[in-house]
Amino acid sequence: MKFSASSEIDASPEKTWSLLKNIEEWPQWVPSLKKVEKVSGEPLGKGSQVRVVAKSLIKVNLLMTVTEFAAGQRVVMEGKVLGVRMTRYYTLESVAQNKAKLTAGGEVKGQLAFLVRRSGQKLSEEIVHSLKKKVEGSM
Repeated sequence: MKFSASSEIDASPEKTWSLLKNIEEWPQWVPSLKKVEKVSGEPLGKGSQVRVVAKSLIKVNLLMTVTEFAAGQRVVMEGKVLGVRMTRYYTLESVAQNKAKLTAGGEVKGQLAFLVRRSGQKLSEEIVHSLKKKVEGSM
C-alpha cells in the first residue's frame, strides 16, 4: 500500500535541501514528530540509521535505515513498525528558478499495513506542508 504527498516550495532546491537533510531538527517544525536522531552514520547517507519517535494514534518508536541517498535529490529509508515493513522516501526536484517540489511518501507491507498507511499518509502531508512553511517563512 503506497502513500505520498507533494508541495511546490517558493525557494531554491538547495535551500530546501539544507532543511530537509537536517532531520534531527524536524521535530522543531513537524508537530507529530517528538524526536528524530541519527544513531549511526555521520553525516546522513546510505547506511545511516535514524530513530524516529512520532505520535499519531499511538506513540511510535521506529528505527529506519537509509538504503538510498542522493544528496540534494532523494533519501529512501526502510524499517518496521507494528510488524509492518515500511519504506519512506523524500524527493526534491527543481521545477523553476527558485522553486522546488518536495514529495514525501512510502509503501507499507504486512498485516496491519492499512493502519500504518493512514498514519504514513498523514505524516507525509504534515512534513511537506511544514517544510514549505518553514522554508518560505525563513526567506
